[in-house]
Amino acid sequence: MADGVKVQMKIDAKAMSYFKSKLPHKLQEARKKAVEAAGMVWADEAKEITTQDDHIDTGLYVNSIGYVTGSPATSSDVINDVSDRGSKTTLKIGSNVAYAGHLEKHFNIMGRALDSSEKRIKKVGQEQIKRTLFGG
Repeated sequence: MADGVKVQMKIDAKAMSYFKSKLPHKLQEARKKAVEAAGMVWADEAKEITTQDDHIDTGLYVNSIGYVTGSPATSSDVINDVSDRGSKTTLKIGSNVAYAGHLEKHFNIMGRALDSSEKRIKKVGQEQIKRTLFGG
C-alpha cells in the first residue's frame, strides 16, 4: 500500500486565521471530513481497477476495500482508520483479506488507484472543507 502520501489543501489566510481563533474545532472537523471523502474516492477507484483488471474471481476483496460495499465482505476485512493528532489527519485504507497484500504486491492496485484518482481526491476534499467551514 502507498505510504506517506500527502494531500495539502490551502485555505485563504484570513479565513484560516478566523477559524483558528474562533472555531478551531471546525478546522479539525473539515480536515477529517476531507480525508474521509478522499478515502472513499481512493477506495472506489481501487474497486474499479480490480474489477476492470479481473484480478480475482470473488467479490470478497473488492467489497472490502476501504469500506464494505456488499456481501461477502465483513467489517473485519476492511481497513479504514482515520486518526487526528494535532493539525494532522491520517488515513489508513485498504483490505484485510488474506490475499490483499499479494494482490497489491503484484498489481499495485491501491497505488494505481491513488494516482488515477488524485484530481478527484483533491476536488472532494476541497468540497468537504467548503461545506464544513462555509456551509456551501
